[in-house]
Amino acid sequence: MTKCFSGKVAVITGAARGIGDAIAARFLEEGASVFSFDLGEPDEPRQGVTYLKADVADPESVAEAFAHIDRDAGQVDVLVNNAGVQRVALAEKMSPADWHLVLNTHLTGMHLCCAQAIRRMRERGKGGAIVSIASAAGIVGIPGRGPYSAAKAGIESLTRVYATETAAANIRVNAVAPGSTRTKLIEQGLKDGSIRGEWQIERIPMGRLAEPREIADPVVYLASDRASYITGQTLVVDGGWTVQGMVHVADWLHAS
Repeated sequence: MTKCFSGKVAVITGAARGIGDAIAARFLEEGASVFSFDLGEPDEPRQGVTYLKADVADPESVAEAFAHIDRDAGQVDVLVNNAGVQRVALAEKMSPADWHLVLNTHLTGMHLCCAQAIRRMRERGKGGAIVSIASAAGIVGIPGRGPYSAAKAGIESLTRVYATETAAANIRVNAVAPGSTRTKLIEQGLKDGSIRGEWQIERIPMGRLAEPREIADPVVYLASDRASYITGQTLVVDGGWTVQGMVHVADWLHAS
């Protein structure tokens, strides 16, 4: 059976662990050559993934990483913007440094990587696909996640803007907005109590966290030819969580 990304190159930011690692695994399964941009080393390196150290918020670092791909692969067919960072504090306690770190990593990082990828896709003339990881936090209000929520909402907005800018070149731009997902970081937080399990799970209508592969599968779908007429859209993958929200988190933050 022909794999849907055979002969194609996928660039995934933040693929050293968590959801990004699951996305990389799915693209490998579908035959893609995979490049990862990350500041840290992978928890468990995957054979077939080329890991490049890059800061997505730094224009020079991003340009150098894409130049490396030019030399090694000569093309970019898919970009997945997944790199991110989280800081939690109420508005009056959120430091300017943390605010800018989160916005720059998520939103500026998406823009810089999109600019590099789109330029290459246009020049090659064979189209392409971009999928960015938004979040349920960009849809509903979650106390303490000001910069994260703003960045994720911004990712959805940029997705629509860049979709309109690139559609004529057959470059599709979409987003996936996950809810709470069972990554190693979440697992550790549930164990040590830094994450309240009842808030993470009991408010999800499906009654469980998403598995990383359940986020990776929609990403691969949107990047594939099976979604050839879909652009400018955000697919929410949250087990129904966004229909309820997490207003109760404010009580805990005010008490801490």
